[in-house]
Amino acid sequence: MGDDNITAEITDNLEGIVLTKESKKDQKEILFVTNDEMAEVLDELVRFNILQVLRKGIEDTLTTKIIDEETGDTIIRLKIVKRNALSVVEIVKQSPDCCVDGEEVTKNQVYHHLPILVKYGYVIKYGTVTTGKRTTDYYRRTAKGFMLTKGAWGAEEKRVREKLEGYTDKMLETFNLVLSKEKREELIRLSVKRTQMQHEWRTKIAEMVSLDVANKEILSMYEMLLDYYSIGSKEYMDTINKIRDILFPEE
Repeated sequence: MGDDNITAEITDNLEGIVLTKESKKDQKEILFVTNDEMAEVLDELVRFNILQVLRKGIEDTLTTKIIDEETGDTIIRLKIVKRNALSVVEIVKQSPDCCVDGEEVTKNQVYHHLPILVKYGYVIKYGTVTTGKRTTDYYRRTAKGFMLTKGAWGAEEKRVREKLEGYTDKMLETFNLVLSKEKREELIRLSVKRTQMQHEWRTKIAEMVSLDVANKEILSMYEMLLDYYSIGSKEYMDTINKIRDILFPEE
């Protein structure tokens, strides 16, 4: 999901931007990806990482000027904000902070892969800023969140594990759940298995969604229906119970 602190206003560094026709359409909250070809676009790690950078955004400032009705004085307010329309250079600069494995995306990679993300509907060219003889293009995601129901990110063990390891460790620390090294490894293995099993059913549930009204509430309903569907599988429930036994051995 996108960052709720990101502004939709034109920030100081984008002052004078010439917006594209596509940029004037509202950014969707969630886009369900149920098409094999579209999902496979993000099997390429660089493209996935570019989307992660655009989701996180970049810090900018927003200056507003207000005329005091009583004194006629101009009051200038400067606010630190984040924006999610980034240039190629900014994508490269931000990439170490939000890419999988901390890998930095290069400028050549961005120039190569951005057109593909645009072609398949993940990204739009947001607009162009002209400073003297220099022009800079800015790009934005078409949706704050993409729910992948196809592709490698929910099916390949290595990629699923990459996503789950950090999440699992944070959960264990946050809730004071102390596990041995062996139990932690078993927990991650079972969590990967659970995720892979559910991934097989995600498309079925996602295709029931009215895609033009997808938002955070719909996403919550989608996950709930997916859980309801999943419990019909004995193997899935056996996996869940094994996870429960690891996390709550005395219950």
